[in-house]
Amino acid sequence: MEFIDGPSLRAAGKRAAERGERLPIPEIVRIVCMAASGLHYAHDLAGPDGKPLGLVHRDISPDNILVHRNGAAKVVDFGIAKAANSGGLTRTGTLKGKVAYMPPEQLRGDPLDRRADVFALGVVLYEMLAGQRPWAGDSEVSLIGKIMTEDPQPLAKLRPDAPAGLAAVIDRALAKDRAARYASCHDLQADLEALLVSLGQTISAARISDFARAYAEPVPTRPVPARPAAPRREPRTFVLPSPPAPDRRGFGWSIAAFLAVAAIGGAGGYGLMLRRVEPPPDPVPVERAAAVEQPAPKPPPPEKKEEVAQVPAPEKPKPPEPETAPVAAPQPAAKPAEAPAPPAPAVEKPPPAAEKPAEVTESVQPPPIAAPAQPPPAKPRPRKSAQVAMEAPVVTAKGELVLLIRPWAKVEVDGREIGVTPLNEPLMLGAGEHTVRLVNPDLGKDITRTVRITASERAVLKELLDE
Repeated sequence: MEFIDGPSLRAAGKRAAERGERLPIPEIVRIVCMAASGLHYAHDLAGPDGKPLGLVHRDISPDNILVHRNGAAKVVDFGIAKAANSGGLTRTGTLKGKVAYMPPEQLRGDPLDRRADVFALGVVLYEMLAGQRPWAGDSEVSLIGKIMTEDPQPLAKLRPDAPAGLAAVIDRALAKDRAARYASCHDLQADLEALLVSLGQTISAARISDFARAYAEPVPTRPVPARPAAPRREPRTFVLPSPPAPDRRGFGWSIAAFLAVAAIGGAGGYGLMLRRVEPPPDPVPVERAAAVEQPAPKPPPPEKKEEVAQVPAPEKPKPPEPETAPVAAPQPAAKPAEAPAPPAPAVEKPPPAAEKPAEVTESVQPPPIAAPAQPPPAKPRPRKSAQVAMEAPVVTAKGELVLLIRPWAKVEVDGREIGVTPLNEPLMLGAGEHTVRLVNPDLGKDITRTVRITASERAVLKELLDE
C-alpha cells in the first residue's frame, strides 16, 4: 500500500475547529475536484474482456480522502471499509458504507451505480465548508429518516462567504432522486473547475501542499527530563611530546655493530660445537698403556723382588676386600718387606717401592682387567635382543569385527568394556580368538561368544536379543 504523507480531510476539519477557523473554500473545492477525478477513473475501469466493471466505492467520507504534501489528493479504501453501529464507522451486513454519506437508494437497498459516489462526495463538500454534516440524528434510525424525507439546511446560512454557484452545485449533488443528480463524477468535477475559473482562483499544487502542511497533525514530542550535570572530571589523557626524528647517520654504524656481534657470536658458537664434538677421555686407553708398559725391559728385575714380596701374600688369604681397591693391597705387603731390610737401603727405595707396587698391581691385574673387557661387548647384545623382543608385539596383525546386535547391548571384549551398540566403526582386534560379551539388562540377556579374528579380514557377529 502506498504511503501518503499528509492529513485526511477529517483531520484537517478537526484542526480548523480546534483553532476556531473555517477551511478555505478554493482549496477545498480543488481537493474535491481531484477526488472526483479519481472516482471517475475507477468508475470507468474495464475488465480483460473490455466490459466495464461497474466499480462503486460506496464508502466515500472525509476519512477516505487524503491530501499529500506534494499537492495531490487521493481516494483510498475502495470497497474495504465497513460500517458499524455508529454513524462514523462502516456498517456490516446489507448496508455497506457510512450511513451519514449514503444516498436514499442505498438506504432502501436498491442497486447502486456511480451516482451513489456523487451523492457522498456532495456530503463531504458540504461538511468541509459548513463545518457540519447536512443531516444529523440521535440514532441511525432517525438519521436515515431525515436523509429520506428532509432537505439539508442551505449552505448560505452556515457559510455566507460561499458563492451562489457553489451552493447550486452542492444542491444538485445532494438531490434525493438520483436522476436529478450529476450523471458522473466527471460532470461534478467539470462544474467545480468552472466555478474556480469564474472566481478567478488558480489553485496550484503548491497551494494544496501548503494546505496539507498547515492542517497536518503535529507529531507528539515527549519532554525529555533534564539530567543533572555530571561532575567535571579531570582529563585522563596526556599528550606526549612527539619523538625526535630518527638519526639516519647512525644506521650504518648500527648495521656494522650487528654484523660484528653476529660474527663474534658465530665464532663462539662454533668453538663450543668443536668442544662438544671432542670425545671425553676414556679410561680404557690408560689400561692399554699400562699393558704396553709391561713388556718394557725394566720390569724383569722388579719382578724378582715381587716374587719375594709375594711370599707374605699367601699368609693373608682373606683379603677379598682389597680387590675393590687393588692399590691398597700392596701397602701392607711393603711394610713387612721393610722390616728385614736394613734401614739405610729402605729409606732410599721407598719411592721405587711405591712405583713398583703400582706396576705390580698393573701386571698382576691385567688378567682380571682383560676378563671384564670381554663381557662389555656381550652386554649390548642382550639389550638389542630385548629391543627386538619389545618391538615384535607392536607389529601384530589385526582384523576388523563388526557387531550387528538388535536391539542393543553393552559390549565387552576380553573383559574390557567397549561401549553400547550400535558402534560408530568396526572394532580393530589382534589376530586370534577373542571373547565377546553382550549384555542387555532390559531384556535380561547376557551372552558370551568366542570370535576368531583373521589378520586383514573382517568378521561379523550378529545377535538378535529380542527373539
